[in-house]
Amino acid sequence: MTDLREGWRRARYYASGFMEYLLPGGIMSRFIDSELRELTPRQKASVEERVAYYVRLPQDCPSTFVGDFEIDRFRFPWDRQERHSAYFLDLYPYLSILPGHLRFNYFAGDTDQEAVCPTLIKSRPVADGATNSAICRLNSLRHFRFVKDRIPFGQKLDMAVSRNEVRKQPWRSKLLDMYCGHPLTDFGQINSDCGNPEWIRPFMPVTDQLKYKFVMCIRGNDVATNLKWVMSSNSLAVMPRPTVESWYQEGLLEPDVHYVEINDDYSDLPDRMEWFISHPKDAEYIIHNANRWTERFMNPHIERCAMALAVREYFIQTGQL
Repeated sequence: MTDLREGWRRARYYASGFMEYLLPGGIMSRFIDSELRELTPRQKASVEERVAYYVRLPQDCPSTFVGDFEIDRFRFPWDRQERHSAYFLDLYPYLSILPGHLRFNYFAGDTDQEAVCPTLIKSRPVADGATNSAICRLNSLRHFRFVKDRIPFGQKLDMAVSRNEVRKQPWRSKLLDMYCGHPLTDFGQINSDCGNPEWIRPFMPVTDQLKYKFVMCIRGNDVATNLKWVMSSNSLAVMPRPTVESWYQEGLLEPDVHYVEINDDYSDLPDRMEWFISHPKDAEYIIHNANRWTERFMNPHIERCAMALAVREYFIQTGQL
């Protein structure tokens, strides 16, 4: 049943994405303008605040900017072996409503590095001040997944769970090296092509992971993909302080307000778990705040407005609009 639901989710995403790809830009523009007009003053203020966070290019950008892509020539990458189609379909509708001569830089893929020039991108290092990395809501099919969790925190197992692929990511290997087999954890890697056979465990669907009070959110090549669904659940997200952020604004999350913070070396994980097991009210406070945070990203109308304004702001700050 889980696989069937995921299959339908993917089918709906691609069907909708290709419909928007085939729509004339004028129709998409009128649709977005209509949604922008329907925002309440509070919603509009929230969206504008988010856009200012996502796009804050260096002040000298207009005089130095060179764009590799032109909107009129930006087409679905049919001929590429690694198509990154979810990135393209997430971005294209918001480019199609703008003048075709505008130029931009774009990166499709995981990264934890700062862009070398003003770039529409999925993720960037957490930092204050100006940045060349203009965050967009990219690869949303994979990253923006939420759950309806019907298991109260108090009825979940007093354990932490983790299921990840572990490749050239020493921060993930370290977690398993320290705690795989620990009585308070159910940790394992789901890929079998990188050694350490003692760490290999079967794939565990999200519905089963929701039975645990603590879900580890350890970043992959950029952010922790599972953080969004964990923070929409009745389980606690557990992780070191984020060093990479995406559209979800991980850099603004507050430790022990939105998630359970642990040391970068994971040394305090058992102590932190024991504390929240014995202080369920503190756990429920964090879960409430995490759910409220996640609600900001669950309204498709607001998300489209924020994405449209973020993309437009990129072209304003590069001196083209």
